[in-house]
Amino acid sequence: MPRIPYDALRDFAGRLFRAGGMPQRDSGLLAELLAKADLRGYTGHGTCRVGPYLAWIKDGTTQIAEKPAVLRESKTTAVIDAKHYIGQIAAYDAMKVAIDKAKEHGVGIVALRRAGHVGRLADYMEQAAGEGMIGFGAVCVGSGSVTLYGGMERITGTNPMSFGIPARGGAHIVLDFATSSMSMGEIQKREGRGEPIPEGAMLDGYGKPTKSVKTFRGPPRGVLLPFGGYKGSGLNVVTEIMAGILTGSGSGRAWWDKGGHAVNGVILQAIAVEEFQPLDDFFAGVDEFASRARKIKIAPGFEEVLLPGERARKIEAKQLKQGVEIDEPTWSGLLETASELRVGDIPRPL
Repeated sequence: MPRIPYDALRDFAGRLFRAGGMPQRDSGLLAELLAKADLRGYTGHGTCRVGPYLAWIKDGTTQIAEKPAVLRESKTTAVIDAKHYIGQIAAYDAMKVAIDKAKEHGVGIVALRRAGHVGRLADYMEQAAGEGMIGFGAVCVGSGSVTLYGGMERITGTNPMSFGIPARGGAHIVLDFATSSMSMGEIQKREGRGEPIPEGAMLDGYGKPTKSVKTFRGPPRGVLLPFGGYKGSGLNVVTEIMAGILTGSGSGRAWWDKGGHAVNGVILQAIAVEEFQPLDDFFAGVDEFASRARKIKIAPGFEEVLLPGERARKIEAKQLKQGVEIDEPTWSGLLETASELRVGDIPRPL
């Protein structure tokens, strides 16, 4: 698989987005978020999305003519209609609103409706953590791919949930997970690399367990299972209600049935740590816990205990030196898109 320098990959993606009609600022921010996902090992949310995102702009699924608008607002809350704009841009700006409110009033909560695909929630949690805020986010994904505990019929999307805890030196604790057994991004990554899908992730269209993506897609189409049995199923329901119904975006399955598979409802929250205690005292407590966590006995079969976010930072440090690993289908897709849009100056693999 080719390895591309991070800066070159980011800039290449940005030029592709600009050639596809995106505004300058938004194309740069989106390219940075996708390239950072690849850099940190989350390739399902990385530059493999460039082609699909541009296709959604072309077919009207994603709108770039209008910008998100605030529908209602209070000192600590806001409701924003993204109007089907680029999801990452709408979510980034919405979290900025939440952060600004938290700086002034201690907490900020933003309900974002009708956004495009918002990618990794972790990006917005790091955005809050970098300002000394605790972040929370959840997404109602506009799809019908997941069943509930005990079911075999599609009713919700993969509906991720995320938390960000600020820590000294940018070593933030960031938890970001789909409430389904696997995210679609992870499944697509494994499929692209020819890697197996683990047991317990999917049912086929007849309700039988399968590890085949082809069988899952059908016909008849199968379902993803929630993670952790009834516990993950419960979290999936909560994200559906908070990010879909509360925001006014609507249920994921309803958007899927209307063909709006790229529509996300998002709830984002920022909490100012200094409303509760001095930030340095909080950092000291996080440092102490992290130190104790790294010293616990390691179970057989494991090499170390990692806090949420540490694995991604380890991968990032490695790939900044060696180049970002891009699988062949993604690289071929980027080259094809560049050819179609007549974008030159192709990055040279290391």
